[in-house]
Amino acid sequence: MVFTTCKYAVGIFSIRQDVEAALGELKNAGFSLEKVSLLTNAWIKSAMGEEDSISSALARRGIPKERAKFYKSQLFEGNFLLVLENVKDEIDDAKAILQQRGIQEWGVYHKKVRSGWGKKGNKVST
Repeated sequence: MVFTTCKYAVGIFSIRQDVEAALGELKNAGFSLEKVSLLTNAWIKSAMGEEDSISSALARRGIPKERAKFYKSQLFEGNFLLVLENVKDEIDDAKAILQQRGIQEWGVYHKKVRSGWGKKGNKVST
């Protein structure tokens, strides 16, 4: 069995307008928004059955358990959690855009997955 490494980048925005502007700039720069997830406190309260589900979802992406708990706490404080999934070469460009818009607690994490398969059985580019 062959494995590949997926990269996930995660950060926090505290101001809605900043995250909206950052998403627009990522799109304008040619970044695929299919690789972007934005989580909010309202989404967590309505969509998550268990309080620890968000921590578990982040941990499945290679984020250490304590760090995942921190990100979850930031959501419950009303901040916005931005997750970039399966990013490789675009990570530096995305980071520059997001930092200009005030992203905080930026982290890049790695997760080994079976080569050819990623989230929900979708192909992972290697």
